[in-house]
Amino acid sequence: MPISDSHKNFIGEEVLWCYDETASGHEWRGTHGYGLQTHQVCSQRISSSRTCRTCWCPKTGKSFFALWLCLCVAKGEPVWDCETAKGTVLYLCLEDNQSRLQNRTLTITDDAPANLFFCWEAACLGEGLEEQIRKFLSEQKETVLIVIDTLQCIRKQSLDYSYGTDYKDIQSLKKIADEYQLTILLIHHLRKQESKDAFHMISGTTGLQGAADTILVMTENKRGSGSVKLSVLGRDVEPRELKLERDENSIWIKKEDSLEKQKEPVDEIVSIVDGCMKKHIFLSGEPSALAELFSNASGKTISHLTLLKRLKKSSGELLRLGYAFHTRRSDGKRIMEISKITWLEGEKVNENRFHQ
Repeated sequence: MPISDSHKNFIGEEVLWCYDETASGHEWRGTHGYGLQTHQVCSQRISSSRTCRTCWCPKTGKSFFALWLCLCVAKGEPVWDCETAKGTVLYLCLEDNQSRLQNRTLTITDDAPANLFFCWEAACLGEGLEEQIRKFLSEQKETVLIVIDTLQCIRKQSLDYSYGTDYKDIQSLKKIADEYQLTILLIHHLRKQESKDAFHMISGTTGLQGAADTILVMTENKRGSGSVKLSVLGRDVEPRELKLERDENSIWIKKEDSLEKQKEPVDEIVSIVDGCMKKHIFLSGEPSALAELFSNASGKTISHLTLLKRLKKSSGELLRLGYAFHTRRSDGKRIMEISKITWLEGEKVNENRFHQ
C-alpha cells in the first residue's frame, strides 16, 4: 500500500509525497509548485550554535557522510561516540538530484524520518538564501542542524574571492546559527595540490577558516581505498585525527582516534587502590605498610618506593575516581593517606586505618 502525506517544502509551499513499494523496488514521487526543487521526504549532541566547515577531496564520499550525519541527528542517534540532540534537519544537497539522493538514502537506511528536509535548489548568499533559511526556521522551530552541500553552490560567481568576501559569507551564516542556536555545516572542496598540513589544502583564503568555529578536513589515503583521514580543528574542540573506513552500506566507521591514543591507560596500581578502597573510606600509614596491604590484596609484589612514586604521578586519576591522596611527615616518618572524597564531605562509614 502506498503511503501518502502532505508537507511543507523548504520555502513553505505544499508538497505531496508518495512512497510506493513496487515490483522494481522503492519509488518516491513528488509534486511541487513553481518549479522549485525543494522537498521534505518521508520514508556530540548538536545543541549549541556553531558554524562548521567540512572540506573534502573529490569523490571521497562527502555526500554519503553528510546524508548519514543528517539521518543520525534527525533520529537522535550517536555519531560514532558523540551524542546528538534530536531535532529537525535541513539538508541543502545542491550538487545532487532527487533520484541520486533517493538511492543514497536507501543504501544507508529504509527508515528516513519525517523531520529531515531535503533541498535541491536555493538562492545564493546575499540574494535571498538567508531569507529562505529564516522562513524555514520560523516554521520548523525544532531545527538543530542545517547542512549545505556545497559552499560554492550558494556563493555569487566571482573571479576574485578575497579574505573579506570569504569571511563575510561565512559570517552571514554564523549570524543565523547564533540567532537560532543551531549548527550550520558547510561542505567545501579542497585544492588539487597536496600539502602535509591538511588545512592548507582548503580552497579559498584563510577568511573561510577564520570565520568558522570548527574545521574538518577529509583526505583519502589512497584513491578508491575506502579509507580516509578526518582532521579536526576548532575553537572549542581538541585537535584530533580520525581514521575512517566505509562499510558496505557506505557509512563511515571510526577505526582510530588520535585523542584515544593520547589517553594513557589507567595505572595498574591505581586500579588496585580503587579495588581496595571499595572496602575502606580512609587508609593511612607508612608506604611499606600500604604497599604490603595492596600486594596482599592484588597478589602482586609492590614495593613501597614504586607505590609512592606511582600514586604521586597518578594523583589526578585518583581524584577523578573520587579519592584524595597526599603525604605528610609525622615523628620523622613519611605517612601516606588515601581517602574517599565522600567521606571528607561527611559520609558516615566505619573508618579503617593502618598505622606502622
